[in-house]
Amino acid sequence: MSGSIEASAFITCIILALGLVKPLIQALQYTDNLAMAGSTVKEISGLLEEEELDRPHKPVKLDNSQVSFENVGFGYGDAEVLHGVSFKAVPKGMTAIVGPSGSGKSTVARLIASFWEAKSGAVRIGGVDVRELPLSQVMETISYVSQDTFLFHLSVHENIRIGRPGATDAEVISAAKQASCHDFISALFQGYDTILGDGGGSLSGGERQRIAIAGAILKNGPIIILDEAA
Repeated sequence: MSGSIEASAFITCIILALGLVKPLIQALQYTDNLAMAGSTVKEISGLLEEEELDRPHKPVKLDNSQVSFENVGFGYGDAEVLHGVSFKAVPKGMTAIVGPSGSGKSTVARLIASFWEAKSGAVRIGGVDVRELPLSQVMETISYVSQDTFLFHLSVHENIRIGRPGATDAEVISAAKQASCHDFISALFQGYDTILGDGGGSLSGGERQRIAIAGAILKNGPIIILDEAA
């Protein structure tokens, strides 16, 4: 304002200006993370606001573990994706549902696992409508491996043992061998004690699915659902 500035004040201004550059650059680098966090919070809030499925609490005796669809219809909002679907899965066998992308294969898998309920018709396990089964019983009966597998920031042992927390190390290794993932696990830096990154990011998609399949095998549920698993 007076047309001049003292040397001490001038040097202070330069130091402060240079000191602000790095924090500003770092703050700009976090803008994408903040946007992602906002999107994630929105998705989680939407899930928490969903109405909880109304299911009984008392377990029901099942004669078998056969899965069947009876004229099932389901849609997302006003867009119906399943129209009168009926089939019976092969008891103690393998049933494959094949179709183009967007045809409703994952929707069928998730209806069996009670992620949602059919808008019409009935989904049955052991001849019983799943709406008459407690969710805990459905979870005990079904081992589900999703298309997008998520692994926790835990060791390989612990990620597989999620299928059955009380399993021994020998049982974990046996399940891994059956899922054809023992060899690549053994090749990791610390083998089964290797800590996987968040979401299992240190592994390929196929390797993550193999570990998830090992967990499903270890759980030993009578029904295993593989949603486009490798």
